[in-house]
Amino acid sequence: MDKPKPKKFPPPQQKKAPPSSSLHKFIEVPSVSPLKTFNYQAIFIALIGLSIYFNTFNNKYALDDDIVMRLNAYVQQGFSGIGKIMTTDSYDSFFKSMGSAGELSGGRYRPLSIVTFAVEQQVFGECLGDRFIEIKDSLNSMMRNPAIPPSVINKLIADKAAMEGKISVAHEAIAGIRHIISVLLYLLSVILLLKLLRDYVFKYANIPFIHAGDLAFITSIIFLVHPIHTEVVANVKSRDEILSFLFIVLTFFYVFKYEQTKIKKHLWFGALCYLGALLSKEWGITLVALIPMALYIFRKYSIWECFKSSLPYFGVAALYLILRWKFVGAGKEGEITEVLNNPYVFATPIQKVATEIFVLIKYLRLLIFPHPLSADYSWHTIPYNSFGDLLVWVSIAVHLAMVYFLFTLLKKRNWIAFALAFYLSHLFLVSNLAMDIGATMGERLIYHSSLGFAMVAAFGLLFLLKRLPPHPSPLRWKTESVRLGGQGEGSGKAKVIFAFLMILLVVPMGYKTYSRNPNWETDNILFMHDAWVVPNSVLANGNAGKAFIEYAAKDTSKRKAFLDSAIYHLKKATDIHSKYVNGYLNLGLAYFHQQKLDTAEFYWNEARKNFPTHPFFKQSYDPALANAFVEKAKESGKNGNLPQAIEYIARALRYDSTNTETWYHYGGANFSVGNVNEALHGWNKCLQLNPNHAEAKRGLEALRNAIQQQTSQQK
Repeated sequence: MDKPKPKKFPPPQQKKAPPSSSLHKFIEVPSVSPLKTFNYQAIFIALIGLSIYFNTFNNKYALDDDIVMRLNAYVQQGFSGIGKIMTTDSYDSFFKSMGSAGELSGGRYRPLSIVTFAVEQQVFGECLGDRFIEIKDSLNSMMRNPAIPPSVINKLIADKAAMEGKISVAHEAIAGIRHIISVLLYLLSVILLLKLLRDYVFKYANIPFIHAGDLAFITSIIFLVHPIHTEVVANVKSRDEILSFLFIVLTFFYVFKYEQTKIKKHLWFGALCYLGALLSKEWGITLVALIPMALYIFRKYSIWECFKSSLPYFGVAALYLILRWKFVGAGKEGEITEVLNNPYVFATPIQKVATEIFVLIKYLRLLIFPHPLSADYSWHTIPYNSFGDLLVWVSIAVHLAMVYFLFTLLKKRNWIAFALAFYLSHLFLVSNLAMDIGATMGERLIYHSSLGFAMVAAFGLLFLLKRLPPHPSPLRWKTESVRLGGQGEGSGKAKVIFAFLMILLVVPMGYKTYSRNPNWETDNILFMHDAWVVPNSVLANGNAGKAFIEYAAKDTSKRKAFLDSAIYHLKKATDIHSKYVNGYLNLGLAYFHQQKLDTAEFYWNEARKNFPTHPFFKQSYDPALANAFVEKAKESGKNGNLPQAIEYIARALRYDSTNTETWYHYGGANFSVGNVNEALHGWNKCLQLNPNHAEAKRGLEALRNAIQQQTSQQK
């Protein structure tokens, strides 16, 4: 038998190399960062963040901090005020204290950050809100009742002022703690952003020849040190922005986590974080579009799968909108005519749109070159634009290009489409093009959009880094990856360049941020600085004027110079905005301190024309003016000028008709010049207010004797 012949097998064929366009899919790109692991990068972020923001720990309060905390009776109640915070407009307490039903279109429902302030008040401070509300309600009730003696009302006004003083002391005592908490929340949000970008966003994006960890790290560093974030971190009130962003990052983290594991708890965590984002600030509504887009781009889901996976988050958004409508409603009804709350009230429809478009390019310019920075961009910082302005058309071209690339790259499921969508969707919400937000622009308002900018900027920097010679070729990286078990290190020179890039980012941007932080120490410091940055701003000049008045009260050696500076800024503010109530109030105060009572009276009455129910008139300005006129009357009386004394007293009574001593002096002065009827009127009013006033009784007795004597002589 013949032996069977062995079977011949064809020689193994060599696999063809993948085309260069898809080479990156087969290569594990090595990191060129000296800090490769998440832990090291997170520690680095924490250290850099603390080093540039630790100087905020000595800051007090600025901008809207007082409105949200000190003047918010619900915050001052501590734990017992949380119910009210969760079920009312964010500015409800402040508007009520001003005798207003609300001045902002659409209302504001951002309770979560305000809840944290109430918790801090309870845990670290003193809660005086319950007693303050009791005194305030009693005062409001009694002021509406004409039968209540003025002495009782004056006692309550004094009690209210004393309680406000105690609240101010307690409020300021925990300022440092509040700043520390805000910085820690900011650092936590950036570290979680790093985790999200490393583990999901850039990992799923599979970017050619760029390590996901490197790109995530550079993006997080740019976001961390960017000076435009100074307002958000250094201004305690802007914690709503920090919390909103933090919960948005967590929402995306759990969205990806659930889609990866299908473990239900991750879905519940994601939904809860999304509700937290919405309760922090309205900007979270963008996730209704961004979540399905992220699943489409990064998970490669079909449109139907994206929609189905996003349904729980649509439900959370619907729940928030229901809560918002129930507790806030539509906000202020009717047209808002105050230009400080409606910056386009004087603009034509064309000017309004053109200016809103111009602001978009101004935001982008500040992201690219964040100088100079300002806390205020209100009327008249940015003049109204027209479509004859070149920059308006530049803005249109730039943003239309962004929209074009967004949809073009979205079709290709390119990650840059998500970065553009994140930038543009949040920018659209704060642009006034979608809805009136009550401000032309603000650095805090670009906070969320800056993530999209940071993602693209980081990619651009790393792309340029890869183009710098010498650098390892893709095939060499592939060889190193295989040899080192997938842990290729890249070239040593690439690491040096990467470290140099980090220095270029951190040092100048970090220094700008660090040097800007002290400006936010107090309102006074902030606006005395920024009034020169935005010289045409009503609020910057108005608040600078207020600051100089307060400094004049503290430093009598420079009193005249400070008051002159105050008047300069306040007149500039009221010249720009002829109905600026606070400007007129403070102008009156500056002249009052200069003992120019006629001018003070004029400006306070200008304020009264525009805000006749302002509570400070009865509580502060009118009594102060009345007392000053009484002192002038006494001085005139000593100089023997009784007619002038009577005129001053009459002016005093115009502003405070409840002071018994003023009525007594009015009666006495008129008695001295023989005005019997006016003397009788003055002393009778004095005794109506205080039936036990001995001097008025003696005056009336003397008046009666004089009348009897005059009558007997006539007989």
